[in-house]
Amino acid sequence: MARRAWDGILMGEIRPLLSADDILAHPRFGLAREMYVRELLEMHENQPAENRLLIDGGTATIFMSVIIMDAGHRPEDRATWPTMQLLKGQMETHGIASGRRTHDIVRRLVDTGYISAYRAPDDRRVTLLAPSDKMLTHDRRALRVYYHPLHVLFPDPGYPEPVNHDPVFHWIARDICAAFLAHAQQFILANPVIAFFLPRQAGHMILTKLMHLCAHQDDQAPPQVSFLKIGDSFGVSRTHVRKLLQAAAELGFVRLSGNSVDVTPECRAGFDRFLADTMAGHDLIYRMAKARMAPAEDAAAAPMASVGAA
Repeated sequence: MARRAWDGILMGEIRPLLSADDILAHPRFGLAREMYVRELLEMHENQPAENRLLIDGGTATIFMSVIIMDAGHRPEDRATWPTMQLLKGQMETHGIASGRRTHDIVRRLVDTGYISAYRAPDDRRVTLLAPSDKMLTHDRRALRVYYHPLHVLFPDPGYPEPVNHDPVFHWIARDICAAFLAHAQQFILANPVIAFFLPRQAGHMILTKLMHLCAHQDDQAPPQVSFLKIGDSFGVSRTHVRKLLQAAAELGFVRLSGNSVDVTPECRAGFDRFLADTMAGHDLIYRMAKARMAPAEDAAAAPMASVGAA
């Protein structure tokens, strides 16, 4: 059976066991949030050159899409070939970036060693895109950031493959992710806080840093956390951070007092909802990936069982 057909059946048979509400209601959700915030900051803080390239919403989506396209590449099916034209079409369809901006971002990712471009073996006129080892290593680490909090909430049996950077699981999970792009876009757009921060340069990282710095602030007290140096770690200017936070304050997501900031309860709730939505989606992807891996694992175990019986 073709793998895409198998996934269609699999998605019909495997239903979400975890909802975002289940995750939000878990007594250890606060611990999971702290872990997500800490590990995401560890990935991106104090790397301004890399951050200027990778962490705005459009670039991050293109980065991810190249990995997903490569995982779903079937040489016998020309429609799956990871071409620039296919990537541009996806970005324009989802309203992520124009074709020209997509081309410019891919060129920067090629120049910095995250993407390689090569001629299709079956048609030398066509150029295909592929993630480099550097890109795949980065993405496995990013995937762990989302699965480690789930592993803390539900340790039995847990999520050992993504937590331990398993390359086979990573490849299969990213192939499955293609079916979830539209769903992810829907819950992002339905979340006013994330819909505001995510598309802006370093927006999600600035929000994540604020969630860390303001974790124990009293919502009734004047803001006490300075935002002056927040952008320094992510490669964006202080002016950019100030303007972003001023716009966020007008929407009721943060409170400002001079150079100090606090996040509002609405902002905290939006961040938590985004994290819970994302974790619920990753749980479903995990179980789909494990179901696809099971036949291969059984086939590998069969010769060993025969040897034991002998």
